[in-house]
Amino acid sequence: MANWRRRLYDWKIRNLAYSMGFGIFLLAIAVYLVIMHTGINEQSLLRTKTIGNLDNISLPLSPKYIAENKENIGSHVRGIERILFAYTKGGQLGEDKIEVKINEKLKSEVEDLLIYWNSLKEELYNIQDGETSIDDAKENLEKRYNAFLKEQRKVKKLIEEINQEEEQAETFYTILLFFYIFLLSSFIYWIVKYLILNPIYKISLSARELAKGNLTEKIPYNSKNELGYIAQNINSMAEILENATDFTTKIGEGKLDANYKGLDEDHDNSLAASLLQMREKMQESAKADKERSWVNEGLAKFADILRNNNDNIEELSYQIISNLVKFMEANQGALFVLSEPDEEDEESKIVLEAAYAYERRKRLKKEIAIGEGLVGQSVQEGDRIYLTEVPQDYVEIKSGLGETLPRCVLIVPLKINEEIKGVVEIASIQDIPEYKIEFVEKLGENIASTIANAKTNERTKKLLIESQEMTEQMRSQEEEMRQNMEEMEATQEEMGRAQTEMAEKEANLNALINNTTDSIILIDTDYKIILMNDVIKKRYKDTQYEKMKEGSNALEMLGDVREEWKAYYDRVFKGEFLSFTIKSSVKGEDTYRHYDIHPIKQKDGTITGASVFSRDITKEKQLEIQREETAKKLSQRGYVLDGMINNTEDTYFAIDVNYEIMVVNEVLKNRFKQSGVNLEPGLSILSVLPKDQLEKWKARYDKALAGEKLKIVEERELQSGNLTIETRCEPILNDKDEVIGVSTVSKDITELKKAQEEKEKLQKELEKLKGKK
Repeated sequence: MANWRRRLYDWKIRNLAYSMGFGIFLLAIAVYLVIMHTGINEQSLLRTKTIGNLDNISLPLSPKYIAENKENIGSHVRGIERILFAYTKGGQLGEDKIEVKINEKLKSEVEDLLIYWNSLKEELYNIQDGETSIDDAKENLEKRYNAFLKEQRKVKKLIEEINQEEEQAETFYTILLFFYIFLLSSFIYWIVKYLILNPIYKISLSARELAKGNLTEKIPYNSKNELGYIAQNINSMAEILENATDFTTKIGEGKLDANYKGLDEDHDNSLAASLLQMREKMQESAKADKERSWVNEGLAKFADILRNNNDNIEELSYQIISNLVKFMEANQGALFVLSEPDEEDEESKIVLEAAYAYERRKRLKKEIAIGEGLVGQSVQEGDRIYLTEVPQDYVEIKSGLGETLPRCVLIVPLKINEEIKGVVEIASIQDIPEYKIEFVEKLGENIASTIANAKTNERTKKLLIESQEMTEQMRSQEEEMRQNMEEMEATQEEMGRAQTEMAEKEANLNALINNTTDSIILIDTDYKIILMNDVIKKRYKDTQYEKMKEGSNALEMLGDVREEWKAYYDRVFKGEFLSFTIKSSVKGEDTYRHYDIHPIKQKDGTITGASVFSRDITKEKQLEIQREETAKKLSQRGYVLDGMINNTEDTYFAIDVNYEIMVVNEVLKNRFKQSGVNLEPGLSILSVLPKDQLEKWKARYDKALAGEKLKIVEERELQSGNLTIETRCEPILNDKDEVIGVSTVSKDITELKKAQEEKEKLQKELEKLKGKK
């Protein structure tokens, strides 16, 4: 007996875990089986509420109530169809969209029920479609409806049996599950209490002393299982904690160089190793935090500098280099910017924009070729250069204390998207740490971006000024160009004296005709091209007209349109000014171009040629076509609307949300004219209503503007007799279902009402006659 208790005492906890896991696995299987056979109350309720309640659901379709629900027959039929389909084919029912589980017994009964339902449904649709009146179909409908209810009672009885069977099965499996859980829980409780809880209690008593700081307390537990090993490890840990406590106390006091007691060179104390590593990390972290704070401060500082000085490269460069030298605690520095060549064959130069040393601004002029010196080499390679052994003749740092060589030089290219915009060069008598070098490289991207923007701004200003000057020059030279064209017929002697002046004017003329988006061609009276601007040359490129140039015959390459254009030119040569728009397809596209063809006249009135100006007006033409089509459609709609509302004796009008009339027909206009009121669109309907009718009609309009449809029947007293008027006020919705107004239609139903009253009177008399018989 004692031997058995000892074996149980030393039983491994993992064996207990395996046993518990196996028991839980069996529990999961049991729960699964119960779930598979329970949880069907939802289906029971759904069956009872839907297929079992068909007698109440179908009540509006019964012969007794069918007359009241004739307009809703379709919706009631679809509701019943959905239920029958779900229990034969599957589907979802109810507000929560519950998936129906098909029961084979129930499916068979529902399929039988469908036979009676289809017969009843056919009769209902005949009534709905008007093929059979309710009175004529009443007997047949009652017979089919009662047959349907009789078959439905069988289905309802079967549902009660199915629900009862499922309830019994659920109760059985639930009791079985509870019994199994009780046995498993009792076994687990007993074994856990003996093997885990009792030893843990002993360990906790000693561990409580350790938690109070009594690290000399030992745990009296010598089992050979996992808890025994825990007790031994806790005893060892107490000693380690004592040494660790002393070490962490010193670290907490800020002594980051404190020693750890009780360690030799070959120690395997991971806690001690972690604490020592923590000390090293804290030392590194303090240093990294200081460096990170320095970098963030610098980025914020230079962000303001770059933002406030981005419209002048020279001033921007000085602010950057002066603040950068001071912020890095260096001695002097320079900022170079890459120039952009004016010609394609020129190379970019590295231009010194600003230099700074010992709180002084250095105004130097210096240009370096790419690849020349360390600065040029840095631009060529696109990488930084950091020298710690500076040549004797490189640079001298001068101060009030004398001259000395720098200990290090840092050269960093300013790049954005791998494109170099400039270079920063910094010299210092102290070594530059790596984090400061990385800061300069990171800042270089922002500097390069700002320099690029500044260059763009300066270039834009320059181009704007040049464009304004060119525009003014083009305006002033239009008259000169006309005079120059007339002076081309002057004598040879005059052309010789004006040769220099004409050369300048020719350059201005070329600038004028090429700095425009219009196509320009000048021809003489022999159809020979005198001048073509760059716009039309570019347009004719890769087309059949590509070979047209100065000196060519303007008609030779026109093909099918040769005679048409010859006629245009001949009319102009006779002094006519032409301006027209035609459809063009030079490159296979369908575009519209506007042409202005004017004669070129000399001073004496002689016509020597023609000028042809053309421009693309496709967008304007398309907009014009769209406007014409839209106007045509709106006009047609207006005719249709007028025909609809004016070819009737009823009154029609519509108002917007401000009660202003949008549309009114002639009938209503004429009625109001009799009272001296002219109804026109834009007039407020509230301003013309009689005072005794104003509040009543305003309330009706407000209801309609709120989305309500109104039907009003009222009597109106006239000298000629009383009238019965039916009025409909309905909201007008836009394509977003927003109410934008109210339409009001009034119809005289006096004769209709009299006819109905007469019909009722004759019906009563007929019934009396039948009663006498």
